[in-house]
Amino acid sequence: MKQLLFNMTTSEKRAALVNHGQLVEVMFERPNAYPKAGNIYLGRVVKILPGIQAAFVDVGFDQNGFIHATDLVTITEKENKIISEKIHEGQLIIVQVKKEASKSKGPLLTENITIPGEHLVYLPFGNYTAVSKKLSENDKEQMRKVGDDLTVEPEGLIMRTLSSEVSVEQLDQEISRLRQQWTTLTDKAETLKRTSLLFEGNTLIEHALVHTSNEEMTYIFDDFDVYRSFKNKYPDFSEKTYLYKGTENLFSYHNIEQAIHKALQPVIWLKNGGHINIDPTEALTVIDVNTGKFTGKQDREQSILETNLHAAEEAARQLRLRNISGMIVIDFIRMNSKDHQNKVIRRLENTFNQDPIRTRIHGFTALGLLELTRQKVKDSLSAQMTEPCTVCKSNHRQLSVETIYYALERTLFEHRHTEEEGIWVEVSKPLRDYIKAPENELENNLSSLISAKLYITEKSGIEHPSFHVRQIGSCDMIEARIEKE
Repeated sequence: MKQLLFNMTTSEKRAALVNHGQLVEVMFERPNAYPKAGNIYLGRVVKILPGIQAAFVDVGFDQNGFIHATDLVTITEKENKIISEKIHEGQLIIVQVKKEASKSKGPLLTENITIPGEHLVYLPFGNYTAVSKKLSENDKEQMRKVGDDLTVEPEGLIMRTLSSEVSVEQLDQEISRLRQQWTTLTDKAETLKRTSLLFEGNTLIEHALVHTSNEEMTYIFDDFDVYRSFKNKYPDFSEKTYLYKGTENLFSYHNIEQAIHKALQPVIWLKNGGHINIDPTEALTVIDVNTGKFTGKQDREQSILETNLHAAEEAARQLRLRNISGMIVIDFIRMNSKDHQNKVIRRLENTFNQDPIRTRIHGFTALGLLELTRQKVKDSLSAQMTEPCTVCKSNHRQLSVETIYYALERTLFEHRHTEEEGIWVEVSKPLRDYIKAPENELENNLSSLISAKLYITEKSGIEHPSFHVRQIGSCDMIEARIEKE
């Protein structure tokens, strides 16, 4: 059974896709995050880079966005593609976030806008109709013709899997609604004279639904208001939507918290005793396959194939779970048989078919390494949750202070119904500084999560972000203990 679990009770909103108890994908939405993929902005061109045919665009954040000439709208093929002849510094242009910002780079932008609907995606300048790869060949041909008939140049469409299950009239109505949405958006942009958010991309819930479209699913929420809103907005899912009423955090109750932290570790053991080691570097990610404890009961070649097949499936699953993208090299145990190599590739392809992010397998090299690339839309799980270690100053990473802060929020929220007078939390200096920072002012936010009085003190001698609930009890008892510290 597949489940989508939504942890929505505190500042960091999270969604987890679970298949038969195994975590498949986890999604985050944090306050004040970088511009998310799908957002549409009225941006201002701040600098032209003719040497690389690109430009920096201010969209209202600390980091400017980056747009290449190939992502500027080209109405005709004969149009001059020299970027300085298409846009100029100071010009206001409508752009969409194609790839989210990282800590070192601003968002990647495009003028080729996409506006998502329930059954299709509307492209004001697409000039083509694309169809879901999950459709049959007959349905693909039929939906491509329907899309071509319902659009006019330079419009385009991406027909989702669900598009084949509704009438042409319903699709036409949806296109008209999205077309009007785009017109309203452009009309608004014409009245503005500075950078502005014009359209917000998918919310966490919408993003999770897009990633699991056309799959049988149950939906579990831990916030009543969000639960009720979801049932009203998606009545077809109403009978499969449930409210979690437990005191323990939803993710902890379903062992998702543990699975997330496990996904930050480099070694993953396989079912047959072998293991894979995932090593992200600056340029690419290397996955090394080892037989480990597995010796096999067959001949050597079959034992190697069995381990490699397990490794292929697990590697594909981990790439999605950890949201690893870019260039990836898998060092499988050496196979002399081309047939065995093809079996491994097919196992990878079958597993990647479940991943909504596009992955291309480029094949084995002369050295027996398998090369593949996975599209980048946002930072990896590790980049979102960790930071370079502040203690050892090496390549080792630790949970970031932001991640630890949100964990503290969730821990306090679990004590929201306590009948005790006070809760005493001891925090390390990095976390204390983060909470007290003027730009954050988070202590009041933490206090609002519980009815008890909150005491926060600093634990000296700890250099990494951490916290510990020291005591829950009467205020007099807590204050007396703090006085003795």
